[in-house]
Amino acid sequence: MQRVLISLLFAMVWVAIADIAEADDVRKLATEPRRGSNIGGAQSLARLDFYFNNVRAWLLQDGNWHIEGSIQHRGAFCGTYELGIQFGIGSPGCANVEWIGAPIYVTKRRQCNSALMTHSGGDQDQSAADAFDQISCAQRLIKCSGNCK
Repeated sequence: MQRVLISLLFAMVWVAIADIAEADDVRKLATEPRRGSNIGGAQSLARLDFYFNNVRAWLLQDGNWHIEGSIQHRGAFCGTYELGIQFGIGSPGCANVEWIGAPIYVTKRRQCNSALMTHSGGDQDQSAADAFDQISCAQRLIKCSGNCK
């Protein structure tokens, strides 16, 4: 009877650990923009550049944006990573930010064996275009499901 109880307890702990490892993990990092130069002359669109360590993004005045960077997986077992962005309006230093819409994820890649992979994508966001002059912050999101470390 004692062996059965120990085996049952072990199985319950194993399931609980597996659920934790399979839960989505979202890592967030916010930063303020740098105004891009008007290289294209008078007809070019204004641009905001965002730097998140090894991930960079930009937003044009018309709402077109792009994000690109490397994501490192740690460990042998696999995880699925998504790279996303969210724009917001707030105080300097990205304090008290009101985010414009939900995060937008542009990549979804499975990574294993300590792989370092480049994620890149973009989209058009009309709400970001409408609030372009007030945008003071962007948030880079890396979502992982599976074995995340």
